[in-house]
Amino acid sequence: MDIGVLAVSLIVGISASMLGVFIILRRIALVSDVLSHVALPGMALSLFFGVNVFFGAFAALLLAVLGIFFLEKKSKIAFETIVGIFFTMSLALGMVFFENKYELVEGLFGNVKNITNFDVFIAIFLGAIVTAVTVLFFRSFAHMTFSKELAQSEGFPIKRLNLIFLILLACVIALGIKVVGTLLMGALTILPVSIAKNLSGSLKMMTFLSVLFGVLVVSLGLFIAPLFNIPVSAAIILTGGLLFLLSLFKFRQI
Repeated sequence: MDIGVLAVSLIVGISASMLGVFIILRRIALVSDVLSHVALPGMALSLFFGVNVFFGAFAALLLAVLGIFFLEKKSKIAFETIVGIFFTMSLALGMVFFENKYELVEGLFGNVKNITNFDVFIAIFLGAIVTAVTVLFFRSFAHMTFSKELAQSEGFPIKRLNLIFLILLACVIALGIKVVGTLLMGALTILPVSIAKNLSGSLKMMTFLSVLFGVLVVSLGLFIAPLFNIPVSAAIILTGGLLFLLSLFKFRQI
C-alpha cells in the first residue's frame, strides 16, 4: 500500500470524525453531505486550468461557506434552505463544467490513485490545523451545540464560531475529495461518529471513539478494497456502514 495514500486517508478519517461529532450533535448531518457537492464546479475548473483539484474544491467550498454565512445573517431564509440552493446550483455547474464523464465520476467517488506527494503535504498541514483548531474551540463548539442561547448569554461569539466551524468543514471536505469523493464525503463525517455515539456515554468518550473508528474504517477500507477489487471509497463507506449496524446490535444488548 502506498504510504502517501495511507497518510492522506488516515488524516481525512481523523479530521472528519473529530469535526463530525458536532455535525451529529447539531443534527446537521444532511447539511454536511449536501455541502460536499459544492466542491464539484471548483474541481472541474481546476482540471480545466491544470491545477491541483484541492485548490478548486476548497475555493468553491470557501465561497459557498461565506455565501451561506452572510445570506443567513442578512436574510430570513433558513440555514438548510440556503445550503440546498447552493447544493443544486453547484451540482448543475459541476455537470456543465466537467469535460468528460470519467472526470465527473472521479469527482463524485474519488480516486486514491491520483494522490500525489503534494496532496500528502497539504493533508498533513491542513489536517494538523483542523485538528488543532477543533481542539482549541472544543469547549466553545460544545456550548454552542447544546445550548446556543445559554452560550450567547455567557459571551460566546456564536456567529464567529459558526463561521469557523463551516470553514473547518470546508477544509475537511476538500481534503477528502480524492479519498472518497464528493458523493460519499458526507458519510465519512457521520459514520464513525454515529458508531461512537452508540457506544459512549459522554462527549469526551464519544469524541475519542469517533476518532478511533474514523481510523479503523479508513484502514479497513484500504485493506478490503484490493481484496474484493472494489473502489476504495465504496470499501470505506461500506465498512463504516457495517460497523454502524454492529454497534446498534451491541447497543441494544447493553
